[in-house]
Amino acid sequence: MCDMEQREYTTGVEEASGGLAGGRGVGAGQLIADAPADIPGPVPVVTAAPADAAGAGGRAEQLAVQLAVADPVAAHDLFTAAYGLYGARHFGGVLESGRAAGAGTSWWHGPSVRLPVGLRSRAGRPAQGPRRARRIAADALPPAVPARRGRHRKPEHSPGSTPQEVAVERRTAARLLAAHPLVTANGPHAAGFPLVRRHADWLAERFLTVLGYPLTIGHSYARLHKAGLPGRGLPGFGPAGYAALVRALDALADGRPAQVEQPEVRQLLDRWRVLTWGEDDAPLADRGLARALGPLAAPPADGPALAVRRRLAETPVVLLDELGAEERAWLLEHQWAEAELFADFLGLEAEVRAEGVALLDPADELTDLALPGSGTLAQAALLLVERLVEELRPLPEESAPPAVLIPDALIDGALGDITDEYGLAAGWHRDYLADLAGFRRDALDLLYRMQLIAPAGRAWLLRAPAARYAPPLEVQWGPGSGRHSRPASEAQQELTV
Repeated sequence: MCDMEQREYTTGVEEASGGLAGGRGVGAGQLIADAPADIPGPVPVVTAAPADAAGAGGRAEQLAVQLAVADPVAAHDLFTAAYGLYGARHFGGVLESGRAAGAGTSWWHGPSVRLPVGLRSRAGRPAQGPRRARRIAADALPPAVPARRGRHRKPEHSPGSTPQEVAVERRTAARLLAAHPLVTANGPHAAGFPLVRRHADWLAERFLTVLGYPLTIGHSYARLHKAGLPGRGLPGFGPAGYAALVRALDALADGRPAQVEQPEVRQLLDRWRVLTWGEDDAPLADRGLARALGPLAAPPADGPALAVRRRLAETPVVLLDELGAEERAWLLEHQWAEAELFADFLGLEAEVRAEGVALLDPADELTDLALPGSGTLAQAALLLVERLVEELRPLPEESAPPAVLIPDALIDGALGDITDEYGLAAGWHRDYLADLAGFRRDALDLLYRMQLIAPAGRAWLLRAPAARYAPPLEVQWGPGSGRHSRPASEAQQELTV
């Protein structure tokens, strides 16, 4: 992925890596009023310590060694399995008004998302750059009650005193933790920290009961311990960066000198507020917070309920054919009850179809990747998936499989067509316009991460939920109109080989 597009590909490094899970807490949830007495406040950091001095002989050092020799994909999964560090990920876009579909309707033939005519981007919404903190239902917070002085004034209730206000506050705090499992009192999401502290007991109980996630809350931080999830990781980190981060956190937690010279490690520790800066720009470490960030993800699911709920809460879509028999039976039996549970807990809306269930966020906030979204990749990926669905979607009288094979040449042709039609006019990155191979790779990677396509050996499968981003089905047998398109008969022949 080119450097210019890296910032547009995610919702921003600050959002994606601002959430954190992991640590050494135990039990359903820990509410720590103050830092332990043996942990002092911010202490000086030595930035050039010997590498073997950090976490030697401990669990962190063993993990760092494993991370350093892993391949990039394995390193992401290993780090996430140990720390549970990732944000939730959900589809964006609401269905066209007045168009509902029952649970027996296929995504292939159901209603589609209401999107702008022409280029499908978030018209009028600000770009989500790396320094923009995502708004988490800020407008849902009860307004502050202005202070009134005078002994004749009647007492007024404080925010969050009515049942409705309490429910809104709890849902807002839960959404914040689901999106950013590390929230600090002086970090990017500090405005929501008082809410988390206020409803700490309720949040700890609900996260443990619904998802099996422990919650640790200290005097200046709240950390949700998520379970490991393949395919997630820290943007900009590779095996060496992960190993350095693990060693640095372990050293800072023990009050030992730590190496924080790698830019990605230094920036992340600063963003998490593990590092702050004193006089003469001298780095200071929050030892208590560093200790709280030790490796401890949520335990594995102990039954179908937790396993399915975690996938519903963290991933764009759960397809029935990808679940085991026990999990599939549980979801089919409880899908409407789960829809009500997650609507109340996290404000998510269920889209139930014949192939499975997707939980959607009407505010388009509870996701670390945006689709629909702004930027070259998000726009191109949306147009690409629309073309693929139009070519490959089964007819209403045909069976509706959970996925269909995508002819390789169809991807190249469709991407070439939309690049010709939209690229220059939409101001897409010229690096991509000059490198269609790289453009194809990164656009497909975004669709894969959003679970709209899936690998099948060296080919790709188009999954049924992709049809929610295409116009309603219209039967057309004519060939494509772009210069990259191939005759329909040729494409059909390739599909049947």
